[in-house]
Formats: sequence, C-alpha cells, structure tokens
Amino acid sequence: MGFKNHSSELFITPEKFSGLKKQKLSGPNGWLLFVACNSGIELAQSVKNEYEKMLRSNGSKLEDIPLLGSYDDPVTTIFADSETCPRFKQHVAGSNAYVFQSVHEFLSPNTVNENIQQLLQVVRTLRAHRTRTITVVTPYCPYSRQDKPSFLAREATLSSLFADQLKTAGANIHLTYHPHTLSLYGFYEPEMMLVALSSLDLFVEIFNSFKELENAVAVSTDAGGAKFTVHFSDAMNIPYAIANKFRPGKDKANLLGVVGNIQNKKIAIITDDETVTGGSLCNATRWLYNNGISEIYIGVSHMKLREEYIPVLIELNKSFGLKEFHTTDSIPCIPAIRSLDFIKIHSLAQRFASTINHLHFNQSVSDLFKIDNFDS
Repeated sequence: MGFKNHSSELFITPEKFSGLKKQKLSGPNGWLLFVACNSGIELAQSVKNEYEKMLRSNGSKLEDIPLLGSYDDPVTTIFADSETCPRFKQHVAGSNAYVFQSVHEFLSPNTVNENIQQLLQVVRTLRAHRTRTITVVTPYCPYSRQDKPSFLAREATLSSLFADQLKTAGANIHLTYHPHTLSLYGFYEPEMMLVALSSLDLFVEIFNSFKELENAVAVSTDAGGAKFTVHFSDAMNIPYAIANKFRPGKDKANLLGVVGNIQNKKIAIITDDETVTGGSLCNATRWLYNNGISEIYIGVSHMKLREEYIPVLIELNKSFGLKEFHTTDSIPCIPAIRSLDFIKIHSLAQRFASTINHLHFNQSVSDLFKIDNFDS
C-alpha cells in the first residue's frame, strides 16, 4: 500500500547513514538490539521480521537483528515462590535496545500489572548491564485512560505513575500507538521521550474508498474523540458528527443523541481509540441505523473486548447495518474475535519497524506517516 512504499523509500540502512559499515547494526545511539518480554514475544518477532525484510529490500548487507526472548528461551524466569527474574545470555552493553511487551493481552493468565512489572524488571536489567539507550515498545499504553481523577472521586493519576515507573527503571523512550489522550506527553517530558504514533494515516488508508463521498459521514462516539474525528473527516473530505455520551457508571455509556447533520447520509464511519465492552459503539451504531444510515463501518485502534461481549458486535452486524469492523493487533486478539469474518485485523509490525528504524538513526518519525504520502 502507499504507506509501505513510502516507508521503504525512507528506510535507512547503516550504509546510507555513514557510508561505511563500521559495526554491525550500529547507529548514533548504539547497536540495535530487540528484547522480548514474555508477553511480547510475538510482537517482537513480527517487528523483527518486517525490519529484516526492509533491510533486504534496501540492499543492506546486514541480515539479522539480535533478539533476546523466545517461547523456547524466555528472558524472564518464574521461580517456585512466584518471584520473577530476567536474565540475558549475551552481552548487551552499548546497545540501543527496544523492549517489547504486550501489556494488555488475554492470551495468558497475567494481569496488566504483572506484565508491567516484568517490563520494568527487564528495563532495569538492561540498565544494570550498561545498555546505552532503552526504548519501551507497548502498542497499547497502559493506564492512559487514567490521566486525571474522575469528578469528585478520590483517585490518583495512574498514567503519571506508570511514566514515573519507566523513568525509575531506566527507560529513555516510550513508543506506543494511539494513546487515549495526548496529555500523556506532560508526564514524560523532559526526563523521557514519549513517541505516540497516530492511527489517522491507517484509518485513511483503510477507508480510502469512501473519500469525498457525498452520502458518507465520519462519526465520533463521544466529545473526547471529536478532535480526531475532525482531522479524519478533513483528510477524507467528508462531514463529521459527534455522539453525545454520558457515563452513569464504570464501563457503562448512554447515548443522548448525535450532534451534526446526517440528513441524506447513507454511510457512517465510526472511529474510536479503544473499546472494552462495545457499549459506546453499539449505542452509536444503533442510533445511526435507526436514523437512516444503512451502512456502518467501524475503525478502532485497540480491541480490548472480552469474549462475553462479542454477541454485541454480532448483533450489530446482523441487524444494525454494521458491514466491517477494523482494528489492529495492538492487543493480541482472542480466537473468538479472529473467527468473525466482518472483523478485519491490521498488523502494526511494519509501522513499528519503520519507526524504530528512524529512531535508531535519529531521523524524523513524522515523515513516515504524513497523510499526503498515500497513493490516491
């Protein structure tokens, strides 16, 4: 697709960077190393495969990125008393290490906090053994929805706590995808760098066939996502509408209506950063269908839906005009979701590989994801 063609042109090999290969996989921040936490093995391997594919397609003499951590030989050992201990079987000093962890996942018995603790331990172990630069790669940013206390509730800002934990462990950069809010940047600067990839270019790529259609409208599930929807509608050159949502309690959402003109519209594209229960998407889809929208397409960056909520999506597909539901593998999807033919899962591996390449050589990341880079 357009993104892949453009990122390949911008891909930097060590030969391009210095004109002379002085050290295998060397860059200004050290030599490139991938490290997989126990719940990040599949993610690390997929990004490694994409990076090596681009090395070959760009004529590099380098062929393999060292990866610590596999299903046969995991980095972290679990002792009989349930304590954990990461151990590296090779030299890591002077490396520019990228630590992969799928913090949110439903494929192991681990909780989010257990996956975070393992991530912190791996980062600290790398720092203890003289790794030069450490970048944490979590496709979903944990606790990003807890960026401020709820109204009149005695809560802490736990997204700030997670950033503090990464700093204490010894990380230099946090690379993630479509966080719930951009206010997270304030929790990292200036001690750390947050690199948060936008999903805008991916959604424009996915829904490219609906560009400039007079009977199409972009819809946000709530006011919080309205700014993103406005940018998406501008890129697509279609109007937008915003659902007016009220949360009466935890994991509950009531739709009060939709702000915007949907008259004579037949196609709606609903975008959101994540879904946990499907409630907001369900309410918006039903309301749009009942008010004249016959075809509904959904794009969600992070699929946190558990199996008990899947019937909600099936009902929308069968009875309320839902044609396609697009999401990513930022959170490993459970088999029950993968089996649904109207759900389309898009890999982020190539995007992360391209981003890591530019971070490794201190080059612009934003150049990779400009909307005007796409083929029309």
